[in-house]
Amino acid sequence: MTDSAAAAKSRRSTAIAQRVTTALGRPNGSNSVDQGLGQGMEMAITVAVFLGLGWLVDSAVDTRPVFMIALVVFSVVGQFVKMWFVYDARMRALETVRRRGAQAHQREPESGGSDQ
Repeated sequence: MTDSAAAAKSRRSTAIAQRVTTALGRPNGSNSVDQGLGQGMEMAITVAVFLGLGWLVDSAVDTRPVFMIALVVFSVVGQFVKMWFVYDARMRALETVRRRGAQAHQREPESGGSDQ
């Protein structure tokens, strides 16, 4: 793979990571405590909704507590997978910013100099 193709691939993966971070994480200007509280509330509400859905299905089918347990486990696993993807995308974006900052002070070698 040529250098330009590798750079283009890196830019595409970074752009995808930033879009995923924006879509899933919805970063805002608040501090990390606010974001943590928001994510915690989102997880608690999601688990409660799936618990309620499981209770409704179990009541309708008379299979208590099979669907409650299954849907709660499903929602918890789904929330952790979502958290992992948001974390991974955010770390990739931050690594790219750090890498660009580390290379910002470097200049291209001048091609018009003498060979002495």
